[in-house]
Amino acid sequence: MSEISERLMRLQPSATRAMSERAGHLRSKGRDIISLSTGEPDFISPDAAMDAARTALDEGRTFYTPTAGIPELRQAISDYYADQFDLQYESAEIMVGAGAKPLLFEAFAALLNPGDEVVLTAPAWVSYVEQIRFFDGTPVIVETDPQTLDFDLGQIRAAITEKTRAIVLNSPNNPSGRVYADEDIAALCQLAIEHDLTLINDEVYERILFDGVRYRNPVTICPEARDYVLNINAVSKTYAMTGWRIGFAAGPQQLIKRMTMLQGHVTSGASSVAQWAALGAMRDGQAAVEKMAAEYQARKDLITSLMAPMPHIRYIPPQGAFYIFADIRGTIGKRIGDMTITDDMSFCDALLEHADLALVPGTAFLQPGFVRLSFATSRDIIRTAMARLDDFLSKLQG
Repeated sequence: MSEISERLMRLQPSATRAMSERAGHLRSKGRDIISLSTGEPDFISPDAAMDAARTALDEGRTFYTPTAGIPELRQAISDYYADQFDLQYESAEIMVGAGAKPLLFEAFAALLNPGDEVVLTAPAWVSYVEQIRFFDGTPVIVETDPQTLDFDLGQIRAAITEKTRAIVLNSPNNPSGRVYADEDIAALCQLAIEHDLTLINDEVYERILFDGVRYRNPVTICPEARDYVLNINAVSKTYAMTGWRIGFAAGPQQLIKRMTMLQGHVTSGASSVAQWAALGAMRDGQAAVEKMAAEYQARKDLITSLMAPMPHIRYIPPQGAFYIFADIRGTIGKRIGDMTITDDMSFCDALLEHADLALVPGTAFLQPGFVRLSFATSRDIIRTAMARLDDFLSKLQG
């Protein structure tokens, strides 16, 4: 066979998927592995989604759809942005895709030429870097304060060059759970306007919030930035519909048009039945969203209360999403059995080996010395997992 392209050969696998698959392999060998590595709700999709999908099947809605998505779903997305954020997006400014990840891919494809730069703040979701590099772009990483995981506007401004094309914003953040302050978001918007950049706003966790924290869309905060903001969202997290693979984008019409054109050559569009299911969820699934949000709050309260007295680690309580991003630098140099912890990756290896608990190393998110724990699982599993983590930490020596 022919050689694989250099572009694909330099692509690195998703660390979250890799750890989840490693845990699954060990489980298949008889190990009692608990995995807190995957960011996937454990809830069944809302009845409204299931009912809408059944109706679509019964009515034979199994054909190609418009590349940008069925008109009914795009209208529901428009209504959603009006209701949630008081923003008006027309159908021509909205597209539906097979999840948020392909939409990000299409956005980078539409924006980047070889050598162009995209500013990211660490910690950052694992796929941003790989997608940017796939299009021969350069991710420019801006470090955050390790004590707060908040970004510094001065450092972001200093990272912008004549090659910069976009800034990626992810709030609530995966993996840190940070919801960034309105004044910081407004300043990012002003930077985008000043330098004619696209602010890619990944807001897939915007309905999973804790302790009264409020999320506001950047365009709501800074209306003059409307032509510079591309919103990426999905039904995956909010409605527990990960497997349906439906995401949506709302932003400048010309950018949406180009992304839709690319989508026409790649997938032709998202699944017809899944789109009808997403429409059902967005129209009639809000009660289910509120119920899940309340349970996430209870899980967050539980996992933070259990982690608070543990030795050697610290964490910043999340304001949104469903992750704890824990600082494990206090364990470096310590030993358990014949294993010595030298970094976050060896910490995860030792934890899996000695405690049958799978986490994701912070290096995967451009933040060495940290690990991510997902609490998108039952309270019973959280209690068992935290007992294992506490026991592991208590046994560290040196």
